[in-house]
Amino acid sequence: MAAELQVRRYEEKYLLAPAQAAALQNLLDGVLQRDRYSANGAYFIRSLYFDTPEDADYKDKLLGVSERKKLRLRLYDVQAQQVKLEIKAKRAKNSHKQSAVLDRSTALALVNGDPTPLLAEGPAARAAYALYQGEHRAPAALIDYERTAWVFPVGRARITLDSHVRASKSDSLFEANVPMVGVLDPMTILEVKYDRPLPPWLGRMLSSIPGAPMSISKYAMARARLY
Repeated sequence: MAAELQVRRYEEKYLLAPAQAAALQNLLDGVLQRDRYSANGAYFIRSLYFDTPEDADYKDKLLGVSERKKLRLRLYDVQAQQVKLEIKAKRAKNSHKQSAVLDRSTALALVNGDPTPLLAEGPAARAAYALYQGEHRAPAALIDYERTAWVFPVGRARITLDSHVRASKSDSLFEANVPMVGVLDPMTILEVKYDRPLPPWLGRMLSSIPGAPMSISKYAMARARLY
C-alpha cells in the first residue's frame, strides 16, 4: 500500500528578477538551513498535471475561482521507481495537499489512461481515482524546474526558489530528454509556506526583496505558453 500524507498550510508566491533572487538566496543562506535535498545546490522537480477535457483547473485559475484543485504526478529523478501522486486543493492563501507514493508501474498506468491500480492503494489514491474517473482527466502539461529550499522549524515554514521553469505537452513522465519551452526565464518564483505566522524578523527579511506578488501558477503559465 502506498505511503500517504496530508498537509494543510498557508502559501504565498512572488516573482523575482535574477538580481533579486540572488540577493535573497544570499540572505537566506545566512540565517536559515537548506533542506537536505538542496544542501549541495538546486534539485530537479518534474510534475505531470492532469486536467479535464474542458480545462477546468486551468480556467478556474485564470478566473480567480477561490476554491481550486490540481491533480499531478511528481518525481525528482526520471530513473525513480516511486512517484508522488498529489491532489492539491487551494482556497485563497490556504492550501491542503493529499499525497501518496506510487510505484512506477502504477504511475505509468495512470498516464496511459488506466487508474484502476489506484483502487488497491490508500484514501488519497482512491480520492485521485474518483477525481480522474469522475472528471475524465488526462495529462495536460509536463513541467520541469530546479528548486532551492530552506526550512525553519517554527510553524513548519518552508521557503523555496524555483528557477528555469519549462514545459511540454508531452506525457513522457520518465523520459529524460523531453523537448521543452521556457516558461519564465530569467525570472524565479519565491514560495513561502507556513502553518503559523512567520517570526517578525523573517517576515521583514523577506519583504526587503521587492518581488511582485504572484497570483498565477506554474501550471497556468505553462498552459498559456503551450496552447
